[in-house]
Amino acid sequence: MKSHHNLVKIVLILFITFFTPIIDENSLQASDLFKKNLGIATWANDTTLSGWRNNLGWKTHSKQYMKKYEIENNIKLFQVVSEPTRYGNTSFFIQAPGDGCYNRPSDCNRVNGESQKRVEAKTNYGFEGNVWVSISINIPAEYHFSDIYNGGHFNKSFVQFHSTESYFGPMFMLKISDENGFVWVHESAGGHLLIPGGNDDCASGAGTEINDPKRMFCEARADFYQLMPISEIKRNQWYDFVFNINFDKNDISKAYHKIWLNGQLVHQKYNQTLWLDQNGIKENLANFNFGIYGSQRDRTYQSLYADEIHFGRTCHALLLENIGYRCDELSSQDIGKSNPFYIDFRDYYAKD
Repeated sequence: MKSHHNLVKIVLILFITFFTPIIDENSLQASDLFKKNLGIATWANDTTLSGWRNNLGWKTHSKQYMKKYEIENNIKLFQVVSEPTRYGNTSFFIQAPGDGCYNRPSDCNRVNGESQKRVEAKTNYGFEGNVWVSISINIPAEYHFSDIYNGGHFNKSFVQFHSTESYFGPMFMLKISDENGFVWVHESAGGHLLIPGGNDDCASGAGTEINDPKRMFCEARADFYQLMPISEIKRNQWYDFVFNINFDKNDISKAYHKIWLNGQLVHQKYNQTLWLDQNGIKENLANFNFGIYGSQRDRTYQSLYADEIHFGRTCHALLLENIGYRCDELSSQDIGKSNPFYIDFRDYYAKD
């Protein structure tokens, strides 16, 4: 019997030795934002991405412009790396330089004068209903928190739950603010403010033509919630976010959004999440975006690491036990109703 156990051990060692993938730095460097699987699917037993629809995969805008910038500047804007990781073999390193603009013209030169930089991946499909999503973020020492520039703060978002309808904006954004730390921005709470003839400032990311009438769908308001003050955010440290959102547009009374940060419930709100259908538009769903997105006008540099980016219809699908959390402990928490520290009512767009 003892010899049998020894034989089994030898077989297991040989299997692990010859069949476990070795992290090849050259292969890691070649994996990037432009691949449908973001370069992760080739790594067995890795958990950087989990639960997403691999058959549809991920996509990004501005592929040709970003590739051109990378070649000219000998840089990778989005790549798979072997360290640091939150768990497993790999994570993503994402960087957004402050010089030039490496995105599509409609982002670099918007019709209202804005210039946006965007290094992010988005699901190539939409979803609705009750979803659970996790992501772990690490902010390197090189990340530049934007100072006040010409009277404004240019904070960057690293997570967006965006509408699949191009003329609708994001429902939610998770931002890093130099004033308020981690901030959850909710733009679909008040639904749409309809502006006849459209408004280029209100819906600057929609369409490509000045005064496009489809720019009539303006967010009625934006609610801002602080999740962690800037004084508590440290460099080179992992922050684990878990989102539970019910994207229900048929019964708004059932819609809600909850956020756990490092295992603690820090946000809980019951109100509208997904945009309502408008003027025959009925396929507007939610998609998930992660990376770096924000104004390019401050000319600053940002970078971050992202790992454990998981999707599921239940908490248990997120594999949170790998990073030290239990779903029953998370779900048992209750903090009552969260209140925004600031509300931006957008009715001024209708008065212009």
